[in-house]
Amino acid sequence: MHRVLYLSRGGDMGGSQRQLLHVLTNLDRRRYEPIVVCRSTGAFVEALRQADIETHILPLRPWRAFLSGMWRFADTRRLTRFAVAHDVSLMHSSDLWLSKYLTCTARRIGVPSVLHVRTPLPSACVAKHGCGEADALIAISRRVRNDLLLGGIRHEKIALIGDSVDIDQFHPSVSARNILRRQFAQSRGLLIGLVGRIEPFKRQLDFLRAAAHIVRANGPAVTFFLVGKVHCPRYNEEVLDFIRDNGLADRVVLTGPRDDMPEVLGSLDILVSLSGGSVMFEAMSCGKPVLSAGFSTKTNAVHVQDGRTGLLVTSKQNEDLVQAMLRLISNADLRRYLGQTARIWAEDNFSHVSMAMKTQMLYDKLLAHDATQYRTASAAAGRSMPAAAEMVSAASAR
Repeated sequence: MHRVLYLSRGGDMGGSQRQLLHVLTNLDRRRYEPIVVCRSTGAFVEALRQADIETHILPLRPWRAFLSGMWRFADTRRLTRFAVAHDVSLMHSSDLWLSKYLTCTARRIGVPSVLHVRTPLPSACVAKHGCGEADALIAISRRVRNDLLLGGIRHEKIALIGDSVDIDQFHPSVSARNILRRQFAQSRGLLIGLVGRIEPFKRQLDFLRAAAHIVRANGPAVTFFLVGKVHCPRYNEEVLDFIRDNGLADRVVLTGPRDDMPEVLGSLDILVSLSGGSVMFEAMSCGKPVLSAGFSTKTNAVHVQDGRTGLLVTSKQNEDLVQAMLRLISNADLRRYLGQTARIWAEDNFSHVSMAMKTQMLYDKLLAHDATQYRTASAAAGRSMPAAAEMVSAASAR
């Protein structure tokens, strides 16, 4: 039995938290015992404990924050003592911002480390977060893998393991409840939503600029939804100012954070994503048409295939986003077709059991090599851990 220590931000049940929960609840408990350390409590911690997963709260302060400079060493020592006391065999961080805690602690106790990278990174950020210090990295998409390669990470350290969906929970049947229409009386016409924390990376303002254009065009009645908690208060003020200044108060709904995402996605007629993320796959699993714009190329996009399982716009130009939205708004047959093919694709490709198996195979290969001997040999001869890409290939072949 190996004990695996997972690091997570905790808090609300966001995309990364749901993905980690999929891994944890599908591990072979006869071989791997998960222990989770979260920075803060919240719905995610409650879900972990309901799943009978040992969970602890440790205040791991932001590594790079100026005021946390001295405290991070105390936090690392506390985490190291915790890991030793629980006799962990491997560490895995699902949060890039905890990467330094991951690698520093893993080195101190002599165990392998796995870093999950869920967002595209410029080369400077690959170095800033010390990605190369992890023994293996999991990239959730081709684009993330390519960014890691451009940032100097050796290809043999990168495993490509995509996000997954509980297709029984995110199912077309949830559409019948249409919780958004029931809860928000101003809902009328088609419901188009963007899901994500209110912050610049999620590009809510770009979504609203497109919404304002559509409203001014006096087209079919549409209600626009922003779903997610406020992560950046200053940016949220810009969002509210834009809604007020453009007379959108009766056409835009801000729902705040939600813990009923299957029902929320099932209520939408169209999901727009301007920053990627597993929410696209959850909407596809609900049988909803997804419009991904200004984030991925057709080469890198695996699941949102333009004209087949969704619409893919590579441009970040607002007029291109508007045209794609209008195309979906005006064509019910296209929406129906994309939603149906998206659900079929989800059933064939988004198994959370398969994702957990591939992750577990990565653990198997890392643990097959004595971590202490690896580090001694590595320092002397520059040898590397077994290729992460080969591990996933072996898992896929089983």
